[in-house]
Amino acid sequence: MDFKDIVRFGFNEYLAALISALEGLSSDERRFQPSPDSHHIDFTVWHMARVEDDWIQRFAQSRDTVWNRDGWYQRLCMPERDSGFGYTGEQVQTLPAYDMSQMIEYYQVVRAETYHYLDSLTELDLGNAPHPRRPGYTVAQMFGHLMIEEGQHVGQVAYLRGIQRGLNA
Repeated sequence: MDFKDIVRFGFNEYLAALISALEGLSSDERRFQPSPDSHHIDFTVWHMARVEDDWIQRFAQSRDTVWNRDGWYQRLCMPERDSGFGYTGEQVQTLPAYDMSQMIEYYQVVRAETYHYLDSLTELDLGNAPHPRRPGYTVAQMFGHLMIEEGQHVGQVAYLRGIQRGLNA
């Protein structure tokens, strides 16, 4: 086992947990906000996919995101440049509704691109700091950050589901 296997294991686990947490939810349940300044599930899923896309494409490879390159923002009628970072409660609340199956399709395309990039790396590449706006921030740190942030967001989705449906529902 090497670092690529560990990254894949973590990424596979949180995407499978996300898909499981989304299973059977109505559009109303996905838009539930416990308070006006909290996230809803649709926001969180969109943000998760966009974050992985931004980190892998823009930060690590200085490439255009899948979101922009393949026109996913147009297909989903969503903001072209945003990822949800720094959004206010009002922006979360008024995020355009979208088809979750299409969002998961986008996420899976992002994931395929992530694995393509991961497969190209060597252990030496993990120490690279590829983006001038984040001097000293390495590829290894990026992968660690992604696993933690995405894991937290999966927990948020599961929590929001649980608030509405109860334990084990």
